[in-house]
Amino acid sequence: MLYLETPANPTLQCVDLAALGALAKKYNCLVACDNTFATPYLQQPFAHGADFIIHSTTKFLNGHGTAIGGILLGKDVERMKTSIGKFFRTTGACASPFDAYLLTQGIKTLEVRMDKHCNNAEQVAAFLENHPAVAKVNYTGLSSHPDHAISAKQMRHPGALLSFELKKGLQGGIDFMNKLQFCVRAVSLGTCDTLLSHPASMTHFSVPKEEKEKYGITDGLIRMHVGIETAADIIADLHQALQ
Repeated sequence: MLYLETPANPTLQCVDLAALGALAKKYNCLVACDNTFATPYLQQPFAHGADFIIHSTTKFLNGHGTAIGGILLGKDVERMKTSIGKFFRTTGACASPFDAYLLTQGIKTLEVRMDKHCNNAEQVAAFLENHPAVAKVNYTGLSSHPDHAISAKQMRHPGALLSFELKKGLQGGIDFMNKLQFCVRAVSLGTCDTLLSHPASMTHFSVPKEEKEKYGITDGLIRMHVGIETAADIIADLHQALQ
C-alpha cells in the first residue's frame, strides 16, 4: 500500500495524486490518502486513482471542535461491506449517536465554511509573505511554494492551512505565540476559530532538532489554521504579535 497525505502537515507539501496512483497501479499496490486538510470539497482523491480515503472528522467535517472521530472510505464497495466492514464491527470503531449527529450537522455547512476559510487564508498568506519578521511562508496558493502547480491541478483551492518561519527562531516563536490575543493557541484545526501552534515548543518539543529539521520543522516554524472570523481581525492580531 502507498499511504499519502496531501497537503502534508506542517510544511503543506503536496504530492501528485494521479502520478503516484499510476505508479502504485504499475506495482499492484493499493493507494490510501489522508484527505483531512483538503476536505472532500477541495480535493477528491478517488478521481486521481486512490482506493481509500481517510478523514479525521474532528477537523473540517465537524467544523466546530465539538466531537472526535474519523472515517474510512473505500472505492471497492463490496470489500467495504464484507472484510473491512467485519473488522469495523468487531473492533467497535464507531461514533456515539450524539457525536454522529454533531458531525452531520457540521457537514451541512462544509462548503460555505471552506469558502470563507480559504478566502481568509489567501489574505493572511499575502500579509505574512510581505512581513519583515517572516523568513518564509508555506502556502500552496503562493507562487513561491514549490508545489503551487500540483496544488492548482488537483485542488479546488489551496485550503485553510499554512505555516511560516520566523527569523528569530525558537525564542521568536515562543514570544510570538505568547503575544497572540485574538487567535487561539491550539494544536488542532478545522474549527471556526483561527488556531496557531509552534511545533518546536509544543507538538514536537521532545523530537531531536536534527530530526525535526529533516522534515522541514525549524525552530521558528508556526503552523496556522485560518478560521472564518473577519480577515482584518486575524491579520491585526498577527501584526501586533509580530512586532
